[in-house]
Amino acid sequence: MTPHVARKWLIYASLITTAAAFVFFLIAPVSGFPLTFEQSIRLLEILLPVFLGYLGTATHFVIRGSQALPNNFVPSRGRGELLALLVRGPVLVFVIATVSAITAFGISNGSAAPPGSGMSLETLAIILTAVLGLLTVSTNLLVSALFPSEDRVKPLGDNQ
Repeated sequence: MTPHVARKWLIYASLITTAAAFVFFLIAPVSGFPLTFEQSIRLLEILLPVFLGYLGTATHFVIRGSQALPNNFVPSRGRGELLALLVRGPVLVFVIATVSAITAFGISNGSAAPPGSGMSLETLAIILTAVLGLLTVSTNLLVSALFPSEDRVKPLGDNQ
């Protein structure tokens, strides 16, 4: 396995695991799985930091870290592929997790749900905060590099 293939694999695995964890732990309490929303959120708090850390490190590598490596270590198209994964992937995970949270909130608080068994507004807020954390850890550096501030903008004569 080449370093580039390993990097792609880790990014895909982190994104897929993060999305799957959000879907499972948000839908489990309303689907009969023996977890409450509080327990599900606690398990997400344990599981997610590792994968969010991987995504944050990968983002840093794509923006700045690969400059210290020899040119043959990162193929020219390699950074572009990783950039595409890190731009699209977290947004897709955000959408999947947000839809899952809103669906679970709606089902658990619907007219067919037993009274008092639904997801609280506080739990929904915690989930949305976690999902926004994913976007922050993975895309903040990208947004900063893709939309530089005025003091970092190169003159028009620089074609880069």
